[in-house]
Amino acid sequence: MRKILENGRLRIVLPIKLRTISARRRIIVPGVTSDGSEPLALAVARAFRWQHYLDEGKFKSVADLAAAIGIDVSCVARTLRLRMLSPKIVHRIVTGDMTAKMNLEQLRHGVPELWKEQEEMLMGE
Repeated sequence: MRKILENGRLRIVLPIKLRTISARRRIIVPGVTSDGSEPLALAVARAFRWQHYLDEGKFKSVADLAAAIGIDVSCVARTLRLRMLSPKIVHRIVTGDMTAKMNLEQLRHGVPELWKEQEEMLMGE
């Protein structure tokens, strides 16, 4: 679900839950039988969670966030780019309805800024 806020920003809400099953973090999507273990779905969930931490001031910068979670700053920055994906693409990733072009390496290394162009590139629409 997406909503335009009063300040002009776009808020995207993903209906997911993170659960620990057999000592592994899993993404649970209501109404979907997928186990949610796809690395891409987990990366998208992390991107939105990390952005939320930055927005609420829990961390002052990407460097502070990276230090706190013990990951290289460039890896955190590349993962944070995933929050700029089209809502249609995010939905398909989270539900497991991905095309062959939707892979973590492709998405981390650059997609167009415009959602329509992203959808054409990754979903052929």
